[in-house]
Amino acid sequence: MKKTLSIKRIAMATIIAVAILIFNSACSSSGKNVVIDARFLNMNQANFYVYSPDGVIDGIDTIQVKGGRFTYEKEIATEGTLVIVFPNYAEAPVFVEPGASISIEANAAHLKEIEITGTNANKEFTEWRKNSNSLSPVEMQKHAELFINDHPASPASRWLLRQFFILCQKPDFKKAKKMLKTMLEATDNNIQVSKMAALINNTEQLQIGDKLPRFSAKDIDGKPVLNGQLMKGRVAICVWASWNYESLNILRMLASKQENSPDSLKLDNVLTICLDPSVKDCRKMMKQNAAENLTTICDTMMWDSPLLKTLGINNLPDNIKLKDGKIVALHVPYDELIKK
Repeated sequence: MKKTLSIKRIAMATIIAVAILIFNSACSSSGKNVVIDARFLNMNQANFYVYSPDGVIDGIDTIQVKGGRFTYEKEIATEGTLVIVFPNYAEAPVFVEPGASISIEANAAHLKEIEITGTNANKEFTEWRKNSNSLSPVEMQKHAELFINDHPASPASRWLLRQFFILCQKPDFKKAKKMLKTMLEATDNNIQVSKMAALINNTEQLQIGDKLPRFSAKDIDGKPVLNGQLMKGRVAICVWASWNYESLNILRMLASKQENSPDSLKLDNVLTICLDPSVKDCRKMMKQNAAENLTTICDTMMWDSPLLKTLGINNLPDNIKLKDGKIVALHVPYDELIKK
């Protein structure tokens, strides 16, 4: 009798343990979490930013580095790219997928030599970067093209295509379209690859000599901004973000020009578009860069902003120059813009 009771108790305990395990598994999202463990030599404390150019996470996260280490854990629904922004505004892509454990080893004095492991895409991209660090920009672009053609389904290829053929000072949309076709076939029309194809089409729609497209938006004070307000005289539209050093330089330059130059040298209007996911952060950066005198739109949608798509803007920094409502320059390179 005692033996029978003992068996029953063991069976009941087993059932309860299994039920608890099933319950915990159902309630836990750890299977969808990506975990990034990082160690940085020659760095004690710092703050990094993290954002996703393809929407894996919403907005921007802040990572605190203590004792040269950090652990970042985030629930994600699909594979994609996270970008870590360092204090010197350098960026490092990390290719993530649900449930992945990723390791980062780096020397703060040599960030170009950063080692990222944990997924095939990170391993492939780390090898690509090692082999291309000493190349010239032209050679690096060719090296990127070879990688994309050899790895059309890799998330790393999407990053390289974006950096070297779309979001660069001299985009090559013809090559980008050709490679995107191969990538779409290799990924069974991956939604992120499809978005990149749509991005190119939007960008190509605007040409020098065209009229500024119709749009309506609200500035950070809630006041309406319409394309009709930008149809007279010399006008500049520029895109900036708190994590992009060059765009902040341009923001400061434009604000200073409008504030301190003689009327004959001022632009008739300046519109800035902030890619930050927070209006509060946008205001903070405008104050720090003495740019509160400029009209600024921040719809908090980052790269998914309908306004960017309407204007064919796909770069950071990026800009459009207008005269009497017609486009006279597009995507002027940073160095050339500073000279002018």
